[in-house]
Amino acid sequence: MTAADHDIKPDTEFLAEVAELFRKHPEAARKYGLASFTLERRMEVDYTKQYGVSWIEGDRIITEFRLRDKNPPEDRMRICVKYELHGQDLECVDWEEAPE
Repeated sequence: MTAADHDIKPDTEFLAEVAELFRKHPEAARKYGLASFTLERRMEVDYTKQYGVSWIEGDRIITEFRLRDKNPPEDRMRICVKYELHGQDLECVDWEEAPE
C-alpha cells in the first residue's frame, strides 16, 4: 500500500522533523506514533459529535465511533490512544476504557 492509496500527500519536511524528534527522545518513540485521519474523513467522522472507543479482539484493534451525549455517563478512567492538535493544544479524540 502506498501514500496514494490512502489519499495522503507526503510532507517530507514535517516527517523529517518528527523523525528527528523521535531520535532525540527514543523512549517516546517506543510509546507514540503518527496517525492519519484519512479513514475517519472517508467515514465522515465528526469528532465534535462523535468519539472513538477502541478495544482488542484477538490480533485486531477495533474502533467504534459513538455519538457524544449531552449528559455524559459517569466518568470512568480512559486511556487516550489518539490525539489531534488544535492550535497549540493536544485534544484526545480517540480512547479506550481502562481495565477495571
